[in-house]
Amino acid sequence: MDINTLWDNFFTKSKTDSIVDFLQSISLFEDLKTGEILRLERALHKRHYRKGEVLFNEGEPGAALYIIKDGEVEVVINYESEPIVLTKLSNGMFFGEIALFDETPRSATVVASKECEIIALSKPDFILFSQKEPSIGFKIVMRLGEILSIRLKTSNKQIEELKSSHV
Repeated sequence: MDINTLWDNFFTKSKTDSIVDFLQSISLFEDLKTGEILRLERALHKRHYRKGEVLFNEGEPGAALYIIKDGEVEVVINYESEPIVLTKLSNGMFFGEIALFDETPRSATVVASKECEIIALSKPDFILFSQKEPSIGFKIVMRLGEILSIRLKTSNKQIEELKSSHV
């Protein structure tokens, strides 16, 4: 082994560091410290999806929040029997967060439009985690409340703009 390889290995981040860095780059977890992320990581599940694979279908009960570690998904609704792509989501984005609060049916279908690596946090795992780590769970819920508030305000603004443009 040459000296450069030795130094490269010495300063290369471990897989744990990369998952911590990744999760801290997600707005939902940006306020969590490294140790808190490491404790949260135990409640997370990783899964790979092939292009075209459905993560969940419109109308199914919500079960988890999903974070895209790598790849891209399309959020699709059926409107008058025709699929409509509402949006595309990619690396670092999360969706399905309402499932952490209730089990109402999913409002859309989500399909992998590219091969994806997804991190999921299920409602039962989040509840158990929050019972064991209430201060971290509280931070996540508060941040999620802020994010949902921003999303609701943005949606309301878009609806107002649509109404104005159709008058």
